[in-house]
Amino acid sequence: MFNQEFLNKLRNFMIFIVVYTLIFVLFFSTLSYTLPFVIGIIVSLVSLPIVKFLRYKLKFKESLSSLIAVIFVYTIFILILIGIFTKITYETKQLISSIPKINTIIPYIQEYFDKLRLYYDNIDPSLVPKIEEQITKFAYSSLDITITIFNKLLSLVLKLPVMFLILFVSFLSSYFFSKDMLNFKSSILNIFTTEGKIKFTRFVHELTKSITNYFKAYSFIVTITFLETFIGFTILRINYALILSIVAAIFDVLPILGVGAVYLSVAIYHIIIKKYIVAIGLLILYLIVTIVRQILEPKLVSTSLGLHPVAVLAAIFIGIKAYGFVGMLYLIFLMVLYNILKKINIL
Repeated sequence: MFNQEFLNKLRNFMIFIVVYTLIFVLFFSTLSYTLPFVIGIIVSLVSLPIVKFLRYKLKFKESLSSLIAVIFVYTIFILILIGIFTKITYETKQLISSIPKINTIIPYIQEYFDKLRLYYDNIDPSLVPKIEEQITKFAYSSLDITITIFNKLLSLVLKLPVMFLILFVSFLSSYFFSKDMLNFKSSILNIFTTEGKIKFTRFVHELTKSITNYFKAYSFIVTITFLETFIGFTILRINYALILSIVAAIFDVLPILGVGAVYLSVAIYHIIIKKYIVAIGLLILYLIVTIVRQILEPKLVSTSLGLHPVAVLAAIFIGIKAYGFVGMLYLIFLMVLYNILKKINIL
């Protein structure tokens, strides 16, 4: 019924799907154990140009070149983190110092409760049990959320020794990977034929370019979210616009929370203190940020990865609906790898 060439392509495609899925599942299921070594590989790849410069231009020894390069990369990363942490700490202190001002919203809350009590006294008695049931559910849900947040914070504090251990192992693995990276690359190439070496080199080049472009695209999207939030909050004269913009940008990366967690919280606060114009402005700004992201994300990701925008949009939507953020990554990188393998005539 079908010609042999089509059947061969179909068979190769199915093998690719199975192998890719197994590797993807294995990678994410073991990531909690292999994280220091994954970080080590990433840092060694980032530091590779520095190692080459020190070894071949300045004639440093292999071990010294790797040590200097890895220390340099970690130092830059730590300095960036310290800068961000210092700024967030300063803004947080300013925010905490204003907590007594929050007492000013208590009269507004009391007024809302008085209105609610008046409404409750005049309501149909048959509806009272249902309303009480919903209020009880809401109270328990709020308590559960509070307990969950507290447990997460406590868990994070308890994991600090483990995090320091991960950092130490990551540093050591980065050094050893960096030290042996050039030799490892030569050893890998030696197992291929001449044609295989060319295809493997092209594959690594295309994959590295795709991953780099992918992170560049999302870094740009997060930066746009930060700038939109900061400019919008500044125009609306929201206090602590900088720290809230940073939090919104961080939440924008997280698959569960999103920028809505910041915008809606700030909007509710301004509704409580009867600044309705500001609250409406926040909701409009949130709508603008969401629309801009929905427009930019498929276009930027598709351009950076060399994929059709509709394919990327489908991968984002189906992946998130099926398995959340991990599902989205699975489908996007499935298409990227398929595109690369097809380009170098393997599939």
